[in-house]
Amino acid sequence: MNKISFVRWMAVCLASLVLAACAGSDETAEKIDSGYPQARFPSYLKKPQSIEEIMPYAQAAVRQTGGRTPLGQVEPGKTVALFAGVRALVDPNPLVLQAVIEAYKELDVKAMVVLPEIEDNSIRLGRGYTSEDSYMEIARWVGFNFLDQKEPKAGLQQEVPAVYSQMYPEEPRQGTRIDLDPEVVSELKADPNFRFWGGSPKEYLDRYGKTIDIVFTGYGGREGTRKDLGEHGHKFYGNFIFDDYHELVSKVPSYPGDLWRLVEERVIEPLAWADRAHITDPEGTDVTFDVTEQQAKDWAESTYYPGHLFLFPHQGTTRLPAIFYPTLTRWIAAFIPQAEGVVAGTRSHTGVFPRIEIDLKDSRVTEVRGGGEYGDGWRAFLRWPKLNEVQYPYYEDIGKGYFWAYECALGTNPKFYTRFDEAMQGRWMTEREAAGVIHWGFGVEVRSDRPGEEGRFLEFRKKTNAPRGHWFHIHNMFITFRLRIRGTERWLTLVDKGRITALDDPEVRLLASRYGDPDEILRAEWVPSIPGINAPGDYQKDYADDPWTHIVKVMNEVEDGTYPYLYP
Repeated sequence: MNKISFVRWMAVCLASLVLAACAGSDETAEKIDSGYPQARFPSYLKKPQSIEEIMPYAQAAVRQTGGRTPLGQVEPGKTVALFAGVRALVDPNPLVLQAVIEAYKELDVKAMVVLPEIEDNSIRLGRGYTSEDSYMEIARWVGFNFLDQKEPKAGLQQEVPAVYSQMYPEEPRQGTRIDLDPEVVSELKADPNFRFWGGSPKEYLDRYGKTIDIVFTGYGGREGTRKDLGEHGHKFYGNFIFDDYHELVSKVPSYPGDLWRLVEERVIEPLAWADRAHITDPEGTDVTFDVTEQQAKDWAESTYYPGHLFLFPHQGTTRLPAIFYPTLTRWIAAFIPQAEGVVAGTRSHTGVFPRIEIDLKDSRVTEVRGGGEYGDGWRAFLRWPKLNEVQYPYYEDIGKGYFWAYECALGTNPKFYTRFDEAMQGRWMTEREAAGVIHWGFGVEVRSDRPGEEGRFLEFRKKTNAPRGHWFHIHNMFITFRLRIRGTERWLTLVDKGRITALDDPEVRLLASRYGDPDEILRAEWVPSIPGINAPGDYQKDYADDPWTHIVKVMNEVEDGTYPYLYP
């Protein structure tokens, strides 16, 4: 960004602040004294009964060009493979997939849906636990990250045997058995637009890939998914989250893609000019880090991951350019700004837990306090000598060890909401997509070897059995993220108490007005209720000591229609 555009950006920010200061609404008057956004949950989320009911949402989805599932980037005449998960077989999701196929057909795109192979017309849904069992975040880390899982399991069993026995009971955990409608399964097997497959997406593409131009698969980890596809990685355009009506039959797919990108660009623009960031949250997060001039430039180039902006520079390093990195032009060597402070919270990608605090010193995790069994497991691995002594490739100039600050990622779509059906399956993922939500992650991750050194990281893992990548997540719901402009004492606020300030930018509102009422278009569909922050009650007693009890109360009230923050 040149000097003229930066000055223009500053002027727009100032105008936005003036407009915000002058504006008033009944909604603002309803907020509690804390000043944090009023809780809300959409009441219009209903289970569809027919393909006709689903079609408008599918038509919006195949035109969506933003986020992790940009189905709208597929050009007419192309053939696309959509790899769906086991949840896609649960009623009414087969109708959802059929609607997506029909909507693509209207755009002259041939869509093939690949479903997981099943036996006896039944599936297992979920993981055999709920989001109350938040310590399973660590079990998933072990399963995903280690070539030899026996080593970390043995260490965990020795350090915290009680937690180990809960993570790995004698009788393996299984998801809930769901019997499928045999007639529906037969129809899917007879439909040439569907195929059941028992192998990996890569194995499918090895056999049938010559006729497929573009691939969407998985629910997260776009870079890792691309790598797992091997020689077919160039066909990977993004994840496929629209295999479930909870995702599709909402306002997520119809959120305008150009508006989505403009908001993300407004967040990214000042990064190259920054020398310091300060992040706070009412649950106790308070972190500061500095960046050099070159690091700020590298950060601005590597931060753009649609729907998931990298607001801690470490995460943008060791990546290769791809269609889902709109601004990345080169492999950037690993660097870690020196972060100091505390990260605190009660939520992760798996579930909720008693409030946890993570101390950061020079970007290293030095202490973990609280967190219940999740904290116990984390502390066990923080003490493991292997993870303190390992030297990762490309990190030789940084230092040894695994537990570094890695991720501070920002969700950017205001139409996402937390999914309680996922919570009952031991997943707590979708809320990270919501605009203004930050999720932290810790560890080391080499996303791609330096060009010309392909295979180096895999050989390192084979030799050391070190973790593949970061994990250990914490979500912050009401973050305030501020940047200081280099050489000045001027601070810019990118996120204010969980609200991305660019959503109130006059130019953003002007573009939103092309699609309807900008207040409606840019409004957050969901805001969590946290007692003592934006809802009545005591934060510690009514929430932080036992978040699951509060979550279950909210789930039940949403289900029976008594939740006080339902709208419209």
